[in-house]
Amino acid sequence: MSDNYEENRERFVTLCDADAHSQAQLFLKSFIFELDEDWKDINVLCEKFTKYIVLAQKDEEGVRDLNAAQASDFLQQNGKTRTGTERKEELKDVDLNNDDRYSLIEYLLLHYKAMILRAYYKRHKQSPPMDLSGDAIGVTGVGPQLLDELFFMPAGLNAELEKAIEAFYAKQRARAERYSALSKVANGAGVKAFTAKNEMAQMDSEDKTATNREEITLNAARRKAQKTSSSDLLDQKVKAAEAEEKAKRDASRNALKARMAMFNSNE
Repeated sequence: MSDNYEENRERFVTLCDADAHSQAQLFLKSFIFELDEDWKDINVLCEKFTKYIVLAQKDEEGVRDLNAAQASDFLQQNGKTRTGTERKEELKDVDLNNDDRYSLIEYLLLHYKAMILRAYYKRHKQSPPMDLSGDAIGVTGVGPQLLDELFFMPAGLNAELEKAIEAFYAKQRARAERYSALSKVANGAGVKAFTAKNEMAQMDSEDKTATNREEITLNAARRKAQKTSSSDLLDQKVKAAEAEEKAKRDASRNALKARMAMFNSNE
């Protein structure tokens, strides 16, 4: 178990109480380079998750998570096919705040479990002790590793990229809050309900265009950070190689001086 598991778990409990967009934001900061071009899928899952809650829990105020049955259904809907037993055990494994409810961040830990574990063991320069093929289906008991990797921020995450991610999710959050407010009005009757439904339909058609523009801005920041990070790593390797070569030359010169000094002392 990770030495800082309890600290990570406390941070995780707090994160689970945050809104879904804040959870997606932190997940993306942590794994934006691991996800590569698939980073946009996080926002897709976030939007699906928030809309699922709106539709599934119309009569409940302020709900931000799913019960076990809903989480199992959401998992299946998003291509993560498992048997009933596998779903039950794997969902339980990511319920790291032990409330038998499932927030977006808990779902993401399960959805991307194989990727996260590969990143964790790669960072620790170890071979995974479990089979991560087949989407790591059936792999449980890995909560500490998942949390450790979640809260480990990559070196390439610079201030510009962080700001771009935060700006992206601020806009996504504002849209989601508006959509949720409209859905409550749309459940009623009369002119207000009709108007709300029309605005929701308009948002559904317009959101993709607006999101695409924002994704372009964020993707540019991601690529710039990735390129800079790669350049820095290359510079470090070059400098390390130069330092090693210099050390070898210095050692050779020192050895030669020592032999010359010994030769001169014997004359």
